[in-house]
Amino acid sequence: MNDTCTTEGCGRATSLYLCTACIVELDELLQDVPALISFLAYVRAGTAVPKKPGGGGGGHPGSREPGSVDAMLLQAWLGQLPDRAHTAATSDPEAGRKLYMARIWVRQARSLVWGPEEEQINHSELRERVRDIAPPMPTKELVPWLKAKAGIIVKAKDIRNWAHRGKLKPVERGLHPTYHPHEVLNAWHDTRV
Repeated sequence: MNDTCTTEGCGRATSLYLCTACIVELDELLQDVPALISFLAYVRAGTAVPKKPGGGGGGHPGSREPGSVDAMLLQAWLGQLPDRAHTAATSDPEAGRKLYMARIWVRQARSLVWGPEEEQINHSELRERVRDIAPPMPTKELVPWLKAKAGIIVKAKDIRNWAHRGKLKPVERGLHPTYHPHEVLNAWHDTRV
């Protein structure tokens, strides 16, 4: 067998051709393969429409749309993947390469069948960016800032009331507590809904 995982860039120690993490990843990818192969047939049927003579877009009369060619190729490629990840990990010296290709082919097939994947939002990174743009402020600075930047009118007593009711938590307590502007905006919005 092997002493490290055969997946490019992995390098984890294993006695199989794939490490445990790569087996799990390949197994998750393989779960979608049968459904994707079936759905790609529908994509092919829906986009394999002959072009009209002189209809523009190049090609010759009866040529197929590019989507059907992509679907056909992806069906063939997905069919080359192993049925089970553990079987590949124990008996296929090319298991790492197959995982690499499965990542690409499954992503492309998902995109063709279900449309592009939505971008995942990193909420902690977004909060950090908002904090950098608008750091916590005391109420006397926050009220005019919200009017100028957000176009809303909030009174100091509103902010104190929201903090008292638990809708806002001050960043710093004391004689002049500070609040994050985006949290005050959220509290203001909640009172309008």
